[in-house]
Amino acid sequence: MGKPIIHKTSYSIDGISDLNALTGDQRKYLLEYPTVYVLNSNKKKKSDSKYDVYVGEANSITHRTKQHLQAKENDKVNQIKAANMYVIGDEFFNKSMTLDIENRLIDHFMGNDSILSLNGRGNEQGSYYDSSVTQEVFEDVWNQLHEDNPGLVPPLSVIAASAVFKASPFKTLSTEQRDAKNKILESVVDKIKSNQTGQLILVSGGAGTGKTVLLSTLFYELTSKSFAKATGLGEGLNSYLLVNHDQQVTVYEQVAKKLGIGQGRENVVNKPTKWLNAFEDSDQLADVVLIDEAHLLWTQGKQAYRGKNQLDDILKKAKLVIAIFDERQILRSEQHLTHTQVNQLMRRSDEIIELKHQFRIDANDETVDWIESFVQGEIKPIPEDDSYELKIFDNVSNMYEEIKSKNNDSKKGLARMLATFDWPFKEKKSPSNGEKYWTVRTDGLELPWNLQTASTADKRRNKGLSWAEADYSINEIGSTYTIQGFDLNYAGLILGPSVVYREGRVTFNPAASENKKATMHRDGVDYGMEHLQNELNVLIKRGVHGLFIYAVDDALRSALIKASK
Repeated sequence: MGKPIIHKTSYSIDGISDLNALTGDQRKYLLEYPTVYVLNSNKKKKSDSKYDVYVGEANSITHRTKQHLQAKENDKVNQIKAANMYVIGDEFFNKSMTLDIENRLIDHFMGNDSILSLNGRGNEQGSYYDSSVTQEVFEDVWNQLHEDNPGLVPPLSVIAASAVFKASPFKTLSTEQRDAKNKILESVVDKIKSNQTGQLILVSGGAGTGKTVLLSTLFYELTSKSFAKATGLGEGLNSYLLVNHDQQVTVYEQVAKKLGIGQGRENVVNKPTKWLNAFEDSDQLADVVLIDEAHLLWTQGKQAYRGKNQLDDILKKAKLVIAIFDERQILRSEQHLTHTQVNQLMRRSDEIIELKHQFRIDANDETVDWIESFVQGEIKPIPEDDSYELKIFDNVSNMYEEIKSKNNDSKKGLARMLATFDWPFKEKKSPSNGEKYWTVRTDGLELPWNLQTASTADKRRNKGLSWAEADYSINEIGSTYTIQGFDLNYAGLILGPSVVYREGRVTFNPAASENKKATMHRDGVDYGMEHLQNELNVLIKRGVHGLFIYAVDDALRSALIKASK
């Protein structure tokens, strides 16, 4: 199998002449076969190193380039000034593969923070002839581009660690996800045309089942003018995406900005309360509101929210709501729904889509079962697994050192420390004992809780990045507030004193938790045990390639060490 052929030229009439002068295999694979092309330019001056990028595919690259050059000024390609053009060919390229390579390039360019704007159609493919070699061809293409321009094309390991890349709407979907997407889009057309208010589609599934990828893809589709025109919905849908954590807002704002989603409209990505406040006195209805992690919506009033149920209030302001929902990720009393209320919500939904396949954890079935069983209270013998590193520590400092080692390894990457909320932390308040940070202290390890240590220079350097991606966060410990909805390659999880082992079972001690929003009673009922189990469920499923565990409770630590032998 030969290497892909990549020819760099200018996006111009001279560039077309340059292409027409090619000979041999270059002429054959670049002029006679379908090709993929990448245009890029610096946004301002050469030293700026910020890029505008367009990715496309063509049966005839010279004909397509002429079309672009002769198009109107509002053509997205012609908005890229003084562009370089990479033309990519390969002996395996057929129409399906060029569409697939085009899509994968756009998907991966999403993870480069130096790209200001990214355009291209994106058209993920299913199976086709020779699709088994597509990933190898893509990696060869990417690596060649990286050698020529590492600023535009960073190493694949860097891209893989990007939260924006993980939230990219150009992911190749599984059959389950693709079927769900198509079913939802068909339903959207019918429901918007019915012109009713408060229609609801629920997308359910456990942690790591690909709900966020599906939602991101839907967000991109439903905000595109091409979808609206193709389905008879006018010039475009008035669509919004609501997320619950500041970290998620940051990521989706980057996605929207890079792809030009919602241009001309404010707050296309927002938090639920801010969105509701913006729409409170308006007669305007949103066409579609997508909600990531709708299980975190408030179900009672607070100081910032004067209503009684955020989902109910959002439904009153939208024709259609598409909500991601997993009751096993409800973490706080102010979000709590009883099982009866969950069943009522399901019955109230116009449609329920369920995702079942686990994507996040790259492990065999036995390891996935071990993690799930542990959350449910059972400690099984730790299985052998060549693809996933599940490791128990009896020394928490050693675990931190290994997490730092994984994080510094370019092939492993993105490893962070996490902990159950069993040490004090009060947002926007300083510790009363005069210390600088709220700190996790256990068995000789002392590390600050998340989002405290960044200097002005750190914040500037990590602008637009989530907590997990920021370089300084290797010296902090993450919580559900900063890691829910995100992936790590390796997670070092400290199970604090609220997670214990009693009478042969993993259980919980709410009195030992500092998460008062999880353990406070709701309507006179104590849901603390359930919320702490959900907290464990969220934290323990963050690692894609590995999970390290240290337990503060002596009995739990001993049981885990025994299970690892």
